[in-house]
Amino acid sequence: MGTQRANFGRNASLTPGSYNLETVEITTHDGKKYDIENIVVKLNITESLYSPNILASISIKDAANFFESSPLIGQEKIQIKISTNPNTNGSVKERKISLDFVVTEYPLYASADEEHVNVYVINCVSEHAYYSKLKKISRSFTNNTDVEIKKIVEKDLQFAGNIAIDGETISRAKGIINWQTPLEAIEWLRKKTYDENHSPFFFYHTLDNTIHLSSLQNLLTAEEYHTYHDHREFNHLPYTKEDYDQRVSRILSVTSNLKFGKVYQGINGGWASENNYLDYSRKTYTKYDYNYGIDFKQDLTLNKKKPISATFDVNGEKLNLMPKSHIEHTSVNNLAFSEDERDTNYNTLQENTHGKTRAIEEALETASHDIKLFGDFSLNPGTVINLKFPKSVDPAGMKKFLANMANKSKTDRDLIDQHLSGRHLITSVNHIFDGGEYFSELRVKKDSFNIEL
Repeated sequence: MGTQRANFGRNASLTPGSYNLETVEITTHDGKKYDIENIVVKLNITESLYSPNILASISIKDAANFFESSPLIGQEKIQIKISTNPNTNGSVKERKISLDFVVTEYPLYASADEEHVNVYVINCVSEHAYYSKLKKISRSFTNNTDVEIKKIVEKDLQFAGNIAIDGETISRAKGIINWQTPLEAIEWLRKKTYDENHSPFFFYHTLDNTIHLSSLQNLLTAEEYHTYHDHREFNHLPYTKEDYDQRVSRILSVTSNLKFGKVYQGINGGWASENNYLDYSRKTYTKYDYNYGIDFKQDLTLNKKKPISATFDVNGEKLNLMPKSHIEHTSVNNLAFSEDERDTNYNTLQENTHGKTRAIEEALETASHDIKLFGDFSLNPGTVINLKFPKSVDPAGMKKFLANMANKSKTDRDLIDQHLSGRHLITSVNHIFDGGEYFSELRVKKDSFNIEL
């Protein structure tokens, strides 16, 4: 192949997925600290677009009676520090993460096959999530919902990490937060948070210890992080730069629930909905029928295409003209504040969106894949990646096709399945550190197809 083996540096990574588990420090109830990195056999760290905190699951193999001698009683804190090595050509830099957790439970304890050895699992959550479960708040507020959410994170949860707000909200309200935990209050406000395109916002926590409040359409229209190919073969000399780059871009496995569940999206208000509003202050009743064909902006989708066909019908009725598929009733009070005030009450925020926010979020359920890649700290919820799947063609037929194309310029469209491929949004990631190898298991979704319908 004419490729020379690279001269690797001492700290360079030969293959993607290598890592250094620097510290797993456990602090017991009485303040004693122990580094248990040498008895950790597996570590899972999970982050999700739908979760306000990061979860960790630590598998322990204990042959030193640590469980009793510490002792572990369910009132422990854990700090995890992990680093990844740079690659040989410098395109991948060293990355480090440091995360603090509080133990929630020990769901498994058992004897191993070896005598006098015990195995157990420690489940942990981020500190702010643990703290939230033990705290209740209630107060009045007058703000854009994103401002109030940020206030809860900073003051009520005392979150010490970064807070990133991606997108400008126009969801301003005046009201009262009833007694509930801080994270429950945030979710209550998030459900009514939207931008000028009526796009919903997601509240989530990522590996760099940043809490995000991000507009879905800002995420969908962001630049792609990387492109990944579903290949089964390698064609470069092992341990070369080309081999490393090919492994980084390879989908190791795909076990997908494609969904394509148009009827389920329909009953959740994805294509049409009837939105009823009773203004009990003025004794008036209004109705707005959401119509995907009119109200949805496909230029703000991942692939700039539609997720449903305009020609399909059931008993002569098209999906976007069946508002009875999802019905909402909302009580509003348009005289709650004087006409010179710009504030509205909480339910009026729902009236202002007319089902559009719900439909945009539901469109994200158009298709999904569960894929496995080599581990990467930058694979986080809210990141856009491009997936390319080969056409499902018999190898002999593909060989003949390529021979016929020998004198022509071949493009991705000739070799790639355009229907399954395209831009996808990462919604959840399970980072797995096991046996010296680091993999990322992703669930990715898209709100539109990559082909014209």
